[in-house]
Amino acid sequence: MPTPTWRTVTTVTTGENTTDRVFTLGIAENLDGSGGHLIVQTSLQPPTDQDAATGMDTYCVMDDEGGVQYGGIEHVELDDTQLTIRFTDDAASELSVDDGELQLELDLDGDAVSRLRDGLRRTLTYGNPDQQPTFVGL
Repeated sequence: MPTPTWRTVTTVTTGENTTDRVFTLGIAENLDGSGGHLIVQTSLQPPTDQDAATGMDTYCVMDDEGGVQYGGIEHVELDDTQLTIRFTDDAASELSVDDGELQLELDLDGDAVSRLRDGLRRTLTYGNPDQQPTFVGL
């Protein structure tokens, strides 16, 4: 399983899509969204009993390789220059992070770092409290 080759975030996008009823946080290697990226998505509605029964009562993480994981982030650390995300073993396998941790340098202005911080807080605290990571700097 390869370790992702991207190590710098230059783009942060956040927003609500009311048609699909989701909130999305996206981080990407390149300004046009190409290259390495992670997308974290949550519903705009509270989780349902059916979501809980299927394990979909939490955030969803998607990567540029097509990996999809519900929950699975154990720890997130953010400052003005770096984002560190530690995954569970299952999530690391699904998202091709063979050491279980992504350390990404941030090439972002202050507004983008604030959007990233707010987006992480909003997405990763959605739903099942057992799936919520520990936070440092958020």
